[in-house]
Amino acid sequence: MSTYATFMLLNVTDTCALWNILGSSLLSRAARRAAVSFSSTQFVYYECFYKRGENRPERQELQSRLRELIKSKEIGFWDIDLEDLQELAALEERKAISKGELSSIVFAKRTAQSFLSDDVQAKKLARAVLAGSAIQDTPHLCAWLCIHDAIHESDEHTIRAELATLNRALEPHLHNAFLKALEYKLMKQMESQTSEHESGT
Repeated sequence: MSTYATFMLLNVTDTCALWNILGSSLLSRAARRAAVSFSSTQFVYYECFYKRGENRPERQELQSRLRELIKSKEIGFWDIDLEDLQELAALEERKAISKGELSSIVFAKRTAQSFLSDDVQAKKLARAVLAGSAIQDTPHLCAWLCIHDAIHESDEHTIRAELATLNRALEPHLHNAFLKALEYKLMKQMESQTSEHESGT
């Protein structure tokens, strides 16, 4: 449970996690206020704006939000060098995941940042090259923000509703993260009360 109380602030996101964070305005604002930083690769930029697929209204809204972050320099997309591309190619042989996810793993390793992903297979592959503590996801971010009072338990419903509006969903992981955050806060409160009682204050 203690892992929810810590969160690496510098994150390289893949496309899915980026859309999930932008899918909730409340979550996105809270993360930025808490000094959580997001960056990514040009492969993810391509997936966000140019990859073939339905150009649905919700995708257009997410793209609009992302453009605003790029304009305000709150997120950057970086090239990876030849050595990184070679490592990317080696990883690509092992798992059928997108180049956006693969390049994010490689870039996170090179820059000593966390890899932020909500894709099970991508996180599994990342464990081959990154420390477990350097692999994070959106529910973990929510739990950490809640533990540190940047968001509150009641915000879970708003975040879920905002995601649903844009056809994004993180259940049951989001609900479980809020439960873990609440358990952690209650445990710390009980420890504090016990300590005060024992000290006679």
